[in-house]
Amino acid sequence: MKHNKITYKNIIIILIGIFLMSCSAEDGADGAIGPQGEQGEQGSQGEQGPQGEQGPVGQDGQDGNANVIASDWIPEQFSDRATDFTIFYVSDEAFTKEILDTGTVLAYAMEEDGVIPVPFTSENQFYYFGLPNTLGEIAFIAASVDNTNEIFNLFTHFRYVIIPASITRASEAQTIDYSKMTYYEVMEHFGLKY
Repeated sequence: MKHNKITYKNIIIILIGIFLMSCSAEDGADGAIGPQGEQGEQGSQGEQGPQGEQGPVGQDGQDGNANVIASDWIPEQFSDRATDFTIFYVSDEAFTKEILDTGTVLAYAMEEDGVIPVPFTSENQFYYFGLPNTLGEIAFIAASVDNTNEIFNLFTHFRYVIIPASITRASEAQTIDYSKMTYYEVMEHFGLKY
């Protein structure tokens, strides 16, 4: 056994010595840099192609932001008694069949600390909005998550933004998802007052 330990130890020492000797060689000197070659002649310019025909004048488009509608801040009108569900409606003729079928509607709620996009859940309270089949209305709704009675007074005001389909389609080409933008980003994007 003792003989094997000495042999392994000797082999390791020899290998380390070989490694160190192979790493200690010096590099050779760099050669001189050769002269730079001459620049070639510039070729002659080709002929200009024929002038294309001018296309027809397009129709004037609608002003993009002029068609966006933002409501004023609407005071919260939920029931002041404990309940598991409460709703209030806001009338606006802008909620047409076209908006309901193809447009985009965003809603926001104002609380003490700022503006929150709706739908929103806080503990046992769920706030959302809906567009009833009745034209010209939006419904703001509050419900308890577990169907127990709550007093829904988290928000003081609500607001909605109506974006017509023509603007939504143009935005889709630019891959803008308004629902993922903050309230302030949407207001800035459309040049609307906070």
